[in-house]
Amino acid sequence: MARDALLALVLTAWSVAAAFVTEFGGVTYRQPDIVGIGLAVLMALPLVWRRRRPVLVLSLVGAATALYSLFGYGTGFVGLGPLIAFYSVAAHAHRRVTVIAAVFTFIGVVVSILVSREVQGGAGVEVLTANVVVYFAAWVLGDNLRVRRAYTRELEARAARLEHDREADARAAIAVERARVARELHDVVAHSVSVMVVQAGAARRVVESRPADATEALGSIETTGRQALTELRRMLGMLRADDDGSLDPQPGLASLEMLLTQVREAGLPVDLEVAGGPRTLPAGIDLSAYRIVQEALTNALRHAGPARATVRLRYEQDALDVEITDDGRGPGGNAAVRADDKPAGHGLVGMRERVAMFGGHLEVGAAPGQGFRVSARLPLDAQPWVANL
Repeated sequence: MARDALLALVLTAWSVAAAFVTEFGGVTYRQPDIVGIGLAVLMALPLVWRRRRPVLVLSLVGAATALYSLFGYGTGFVGLGPLIAFYSVAAHAHRRVTVIAAVFTFIGVVVSILVSREVQGGAGVEVLTANVVVYFAAWVLGDNLRVRRAYTRELEARAARLEHDREADARAAIAVERARVARELHDVVAHSVSVMVVQAGAARRVVESRPADATEALGSIETTGRQALTELRRMLGMLRADDDGSLDPQPGLASLEMLLTQVREAGLPVDLEVAGGPRTLPAGIDLSAYRIVQEALTNALRHAGPARATVRLRYEQDALDVEITDDGRGPGGNAAVRADDKPAGHGLVGMRERVAMFGGHLEVGAAPGQGFRVSARLPLDAQPWVANL
């Protein structure tokens, strides 16, 4: 805006000064008066707004120029204002508008020159040709600038969209990673703390009558706590680790016997039944199966009361079936399940997410006869919707 204002002031001064040149090239022009000076000002001063209102500016400047020429004022030196206004329309208006403006401007230029003193002096053809060439060049330059500016804006908009999409993808990845870490933390902490609470309660009850059993329970609490700390350090290390891949492996069904030993030591007898041929599983399914068993046994420790649990693994050609049952209190004693058998606790929600991630199926509810049952089917050929879980 400041540069346009400076340009308009300079051209206005130039137009007013040129109005006092009454003879040029053998042609005599009308002496300037208040009307002539006013038209000279109007041919340049509106250029202040040439970017914001290019069509209006061209209309004002063009009309002033036509009247200035029609009344016989000034010389050809005052034609720079209309030329810049015409260029501004080509550069800053819509293409359709620039074409219409070009047609009317060329008509106005031809009419102005035909009635001007230059025609009367015999230079009409040369002046007309020169003006048509100059105005056409101005239109081409302005239109080229408008096209390049539109292309630049499109590139910037595309870059902004790409940046927005990249940030959205990054936020989604962070959300997924946070959910994964929260699920892992819940599985580790909830299981270990549940085992430790049960063992501490047992130790408290027998500390005076059976001190040896209490000592054994305290030793089991210590072992479970150390394992939980090791698991937490592994997870925190995974969050802080660089891409050198120096991370401990995550637990899988190969570690299942150790998990069952912990649960048995906490006071819940557990049997393991395996059908089919055990084989190497995809890492995500191996971890998910382990966590499902861990969460189901943790819930049984918390809510089943005096009970016995059974873990069944069935390896099929295209799926792994995991079932955990107990003969305890059933859904009525499980605070993590609502009346409609849909999970309300974070652990059972985590189970559903793990199973859904692989396109599997989960059933949670009362076991046949008495107790509680968790059954999950994990397709072995499924591709998880998130990698590296």
